Amino acid sequence: MDKNKIEVFTKQIKSELKFDYNLKKLNWFNIGGDAKVFFKPENLKELISFLKIVPKYKKHVLGAGSNLLIGEKLGEKIFIKLGKNFSNITLHSENIVIAGSAVLDKSLSHFASKNHLSGFEFLSCIPGTIGGGLRINSGCFGREFKDILLSVQVIDRKGVIKTI
Repeated sequence: MDKNKIEVFTKQIKSELKFDYNLKKLNWFNIGGDAKVFFKPENLKELISFLKIVPKYKKHVLGAGSNLLIGEKLGEKIFIKLGKNFSNITLHSENIVIAGSAVLDKSLSHFASKNHLSGFEFLSCIPGTIGGGLRINSGCFGREFKDILLSVQVIDRKGVIKTI
């Protein structure tokens, strides 16, 4: 891992970036080892910049940690936990909501209810984030993310934004 390149990057950002960071407190089971690199980007620009300087390393994005077991030996994997700016929810139109991947499922359900939108109620009892829920197509009470999803804006491992 090019630690020098990453250290130079840390001097140019406001985001949190740490080496040998213990991940135990980032999951509900309080288990896990030390991440070689832990990055908590505060904005999209810094996330993209970071991904561009570490394109070949394995990365894992952490959500709420409610459905996650972290091992003791993590190798060279980079762990990313999205900051506050990835937790925004907005009403795009009368019946379309835009939610960041770090938004808690329960928060999206509550937002939809306040804006008189139905179909999001199942999210109120899922203890995770939108990003994690989309990844595994979370659901309960006969509803799943696939039932409410129109599109997803993603960033690939090299920092390129795409819409699916």
